[in-house]
Amino acid sequence: MKNMLFLVLISTIAFSGCKFMKERSGKKGSDTLEAYVYNLEQKLAAQEQEHQVTLDQLKKESQAMIDSIIYIYENRAASGDRNSGTAASGSFYVIVGSFKTPAYASNWSTKVAEMGYQTEIVKVSHWNLVSAETSSNLRTALDELATVRSDVTVNAWVYVAR
Repeated sequence: MKNMLFLVLISTIAFSGCKFMKERSGKKGSDTLEAYVYNLEQKLAAQEQEHQVTLDQLKKESQAMIDSIIYIYENRAASGDRNSGTAASGSFYVIVGSFKTPAYASNWSTKVAEMGYQTEIVKVSHWNLVSAETSSNLRTALDELATVRSDVTVNAWVYVAR
């Protein structure tokens, strides 16, 4: 038994430096795995870049649509067209919260006012809408909406008073 253990120990030491043992130990497989992971990372980076290009294109198209809608409403309002509806003129509220309980709306309004906004609570049916900004121009309201979404809440939206 001692001779067998001694023989295994000697052969392990003797063959640990040979090419055959290195191939058997998995070094070659490790290189293959690294190459596979590298290829997957490259494919993922390429797909991510394609998606970013598509997203940028969609953002430009949506902004162009929004701008054209605003342009149409502003021109109708300027020309005195009575069919332009309330979206051309009126009050536009940038809403940062809607509550059924007036006390909750008041508390949230106070917190938003402490952030530097001119808050207002707008009562619509049984809802108390907390407005961070008010405007009489749709374009201005949309510009304010972007600021409010970055400062207060991403769920802010524009309410058009009728």
